[in-house]
Amino acid sequence: MVRFPSLASTLALLFLLHSVVFAQTAPASGQAPSISDPEQTGTVLSSEDKLQYFVLEHRSPDQIHPADADLLKKRMHDVLAEAEFYGYDMSAGGWSNEQAVCPMMPEYIMLHYASKDAAGADSTFTVLVPRHGGRVWIVPVLNHGATRFKPAPVDPRNYQLFGQVVPGDLALKNSGPEGKWLALSVCYAEMTGAHPQVPHHPSLDIHMIKAIPPTLRIAVGGKEHQVSFADPVSPADYRLWNITYNNLGRITDVSDDQHSFGEPVVRTIPEPTPKLTPQPPDPPQKTIPASQMETPSAKVTQPSAPTGKIVTSSQMTTPVSKVIPQPSASPVKNIPSSQIETPTPKVMPQPPTPQGKIVLPSQQETPASQVKPDPQ
Repeated sequence: MVRFPSLASTLALLFLLHSVVFAQTAPASGQAPSISDPEQTGTVLSSEDKLQYFVLEHRSPDQIHPADADLLKKRMHDVLAEAEFYGYDMSAGGWSNEQAVCPMMPEYIMLHYASKDAAGADSTFTVLVPRHGGRVWIVPVLNHGATRFKPAPVDPRNYQLFGQVVPGDLALKNSGPEGKWLALSVCYAEMTGAHPQVPHHPSLDIHMIKAIPPTLRIAVGGKEHQVSFADPVSPADYRLWNITYNNLGRITDVSDDQHSFGEPVVRTIPEPTPKLTPQPPDPPQKTIPASQMETPSAKVTQPSAPTGKIVTSSQMTTPVSKVIPQPSASPVKNIPSSQIETPTPKVMPQPPTPQGKIVLPSQQETPASQVKPDPQ
């Protein structure tokens, strides 16, 4: 009989590893599930799927890669100087930071710094540290709860700065329909101080049914592309981002208006309360005395025969026969005999004797005279 002494220990080890991996990938309590992969896909989620979000990867200071951590230590003096130029005093305590990993900025490290003052007002800004030397850039967002003259998302200066830290080929490729336009747009929102969590299909949540899914609109001429997506900022509100790119993939306009999710469109309607209708009273009955009551007699109606008209013999008239006169004969005219003319016999002339032929007198025939008889 073959024995497997290490089988139980192997299964226990696999179960323990699965628990550790699940604890790292599962969302925190009270947070919606998210997608940390910055590569947006064309997967269509069915109505049975859970609501998923598109977010960039964020790393705490102890999760930053060692090479990037060493670079940040070397450039910390430059970071403090640039932050002080924009009115941020980092010498005071209470500042925290985290890295936002943007695949569209391969040459820069993007960090978010945040703190609260004694009154509870927020101060936040973004730092862009070049990996291969160069100037450290600061994007001011909030300073003691106040924004600059123009908020960071709609400041044209940040349009230009985003065009410097994102290579031109990546911007051109990923601002169109064949690129990762959502990842490129979320990188800009992160650079200007936001932390977008973009729902792929907001309609899966009844509270976000009014929010639009990530959308790319292309102008008729193809020279402008606009990316729109919703970013929930509270249980009742969301921010609608609209980022417009030109034909080179550079940002030309941005809006980030805040909207309300509104009330759910489906509500539980209470059962209708039945309304009792009172029974109508019986109509009053009128009593008729027996003396006034008549018993209706059955009336038999027989069809009447057609009545003929009787005519007496004295009233009868004999039809008068109508005599049609005979046509009168035409009168006969008597002509006296003295007026009757006797026709004269017509004597026929002798035919001419043919030449060359001698006819003897004995051979000649005397034609008889034709005498017409007397008509009398």
